[in-house]
Amino acid sequence: MIQLQNIRYSIGQRTLFEDLDWVIAPGSRCALVGPNGTGKTTLIKVALGEITPERGARVLARGSRVGYLPQEAAERFDGTVLARALEAHRHVRAMRQELDTLHQALTGIAPDDPELAAMLERAGALQHHLDLHDEHALEPEARRVLSGLGFARVDQDRPLAEFSGGWRMRAALAALLLTDPTLLFLDEPTNHLDLPAMEWLEDYLEDFRGGLVVVSHDRVFLDRVATEVRELENGRLAAYPMTFTRYLEEKEVRRDQMEAQNAQLEQKIAQLSRFVERFGAKNTRASQAQSKRKQIERLKSQRVVIPRRAKGIRFQFPEPPHAGRSLVRLKEVSFGYAARDVFARAAVEIGRGDKVAIVGANGAGKTTLLRVLGGQLAPRTGEREGFSLTRAAYFAQHAAETLDPGLTVLGALEAVANADWRPRLRSLLGSFLFSGDDVFKLCRVLSGGERQRVALARILLEPANLLLLDEPTHHLDLAGKEVLEDALDQYPGAVVVVTHDRSLMARLATRVLEVSDGRVVLYPGGYDDYESTRLSRVAEADVAPPGQAPPPAAKAPTARVSRDRDAPVAGDGGRRERAERQRREREQSRIEKDIEAREARCAVLEQRLADPEVYHDGARARELVGEYERLRAELESLWQRIGEL
Repeated sequence: MIQLQNIRYSIGQRTLFEDLDWVIAPGSRCALVGPNGTGKTTLIKVALGEITPERGARVLARGSRVGYLPQEAAERFDGTVLARALEAHRHVRAMRQELDTLHQALTGIAPDDPELAAMLERAGALQHHLDLHDEHALEPEARRVLSGLGFARVDQDRPLAEFSGGWRMRAALAALLLTDPTLLFLDEPTNHLDLPAMEWLEDYLEDFRGGLVVVSHDRVFLDRVATEVRELENGRLAAYPMTFTRYLEEKEVRRDQMEAQNAQLEQKIAQLSRFVERFGAKNTRASQAQSKRKQIERLKSQRVVIPRRAKGIRFQFPEPPHAGRSLVRLKEVSFGYAARDVFARAAVEIGRGDKVAIVGANGAGKTTLLRVLGGQLAPRTGEREGFSLTRAAYFAQHAAETLDPGLTVLGALEAVANADWRPRLRSLLGSFLFSGDDVFKLCRVLSGGERQRVALARILLEPANLLLLDEPTHHLDLAGKEVLEDALDQYPGAVVVVTHDRSLMARLATRVLEVSDGRVVLYPGGYDDYESTRLSRVAEADVAPPGQAPPPAAKAPTARVSRDRDAPVAGDGGRRERAERQRREREQSRIEKDIEAREARCAVLEQRLADPEVYHDGARARELVGEYERLRAELESLWQRIGEL
């Protein structure tokens, strides 16, 4: 448990928190929310003890193990992905290395060596500690967590330095989860996760029994993992013991109640003020007027300070120019690098007014497909057919990072604006919350969210009938995401978007393109229909008997999938699931017997290796050590299979 009492903290002349109290209890599942810049990350660091408040106290319960994943956790690491995850058990690995060194030393030591007794005692102590920490299960569990976060088995043994920052962040998250903390703080954990990894993390956190505090702009994620909300605004922390969706509704209810309460107070104050104005100068009513004045002061003190509504982005996409029925078409298109195809024989047509989401695991080729559609990449084979009336606008995933840091906010727009737009650029920037001298800020000093707003403003400068958007909600806060959703939903032109934002896809997409295993598959329903189909496919693959291929991933539905039509399949899947469960139970029982036999043999070997007489015969000692190491390796493999089952 962590308790914050009467916390005050300031940065310069700005007070972030004043008289703030917060108890993070065991089992808490809290979403920490608030507009960008209110101090959510700073508050987490106060709770962690990394920042000392100006006033107040932080109390940490004895025995607490606190884990923290910052927004940017992509530090370099000289080792493999697996080794990074196992950093969570660094002390256990150090004990294993020491014990292995001792075993090697014992094979060549003389029986009368004065250090022999101490070495044997240390070896026994190390073995005892390794048994207590279930050393044999650490690597299988690490590989399970890494697999859930999207690392293929072969990639887990590659150097971490070969991976991008997003993947290094996943390895850091795996190491954090493996520490088994009692209190877990996550700051934007879904930023670099694709949909399968995001869903795996949600399932993991649903089973997590410690306290959880999460900062995220992903509404679906917050609804799944949090049962309470703490809203940080104007230096105060308001409690909402409910899910995030209910919090959004309750916040408006509370605001309406406060406005109504203030309106009643103002009405009473006005009535009393009229009495004072009318009779305050009359001696016969002077005492009554004085009483009314005191009553007015008491009522004024009861006024509730209503938080101002946060400023939001206000914009809509320009009316798209006239377009034909088709905007772009791919015919049997393949694209790849060197000898490897990213995808092959893709047949895609984007028509006027289509709203299409491109989905798939990280690295599957989503951005590549978007760039081929936009004509930025030429197909290896096949044909991309454009049309004369098509006017496309492309928003790159890292558009915010590609802004010239030496330009001002206004200059970044002037660099791409035509003569008609130039007189209206400051008005446009005002819609994106850049007012006054803010337009003269250099891009290098902008926050991630501010740079994203500049990049979005730039794509409005030229009317388009086809918007190609790659992760447009990255760095936007919840309010910004909602405004962008509204604008895209009302936009009459065509939209093709690559995103991991499930709320955006659910609201916007009328069709889904999945890039998977080198193929591009069209799902004609919306995102909810696609997700239902995908989960059914995953369930069928999970229960497929050994040696039997799962249903082909590329088989797309030809119409919307209804729940009634799925019902028989679900029943059939239940029978297959029961049969598969029985098969797994039989295999697990057999493996457990193998483990029991090997552990018994290891116990015998440990006793023999602890006997100094064994080392009189160097060859025999080496044979025993070799057998012991082989059994340990076999046990590790068997425990890994148990974990998989």
